[in-house]
Amino acid sequence: MVDELAADRHPKADIRKLHADFVMALAARKPAVIAIDPAPEDFTARAICCETLIERVKLHLTALIEDAAENEPGRSIRDAALAASIDAHLDDLKGDITGTLEQIAERIRDDCYDGCPRGPFYRRRGP
Repeated sequence: MVDELAADRHPKADIRKLHADFVMALAARKPAVIAIDPAPEDFTARAICCETLIERVKLHLTALIEDAAENEPGRSIRDAALAASIDAHLDDLKGDITGTLEQIAERIRDDCYDGCPRGPFYRRRGP
């Protein structure tokens, strides 16, 4: 009965569906385990996984804040520019995380392939 009353007061109750979709998307995309002796691709895959996760969190959090702003009697949420702040901070975080993971992948690649940018399928000729 409480849910029925809430639905009557909030005709845009699709925020619950958005949340369920968000949780299902997270559960469906599990990160791969990084091996003890990792390959560069392990860190690249983790960077992609983190990018995707942060994008989903950003969309969901923005939707929650925008829904609250629509139902707020004043303009405090809109005046605080929370949606733009979420976007900026999570984009910075995404850049920091993926940049660091890509640097690790590059370092492993350099160590494994002796600095050869062409990777494992290129063999250097001896002097």
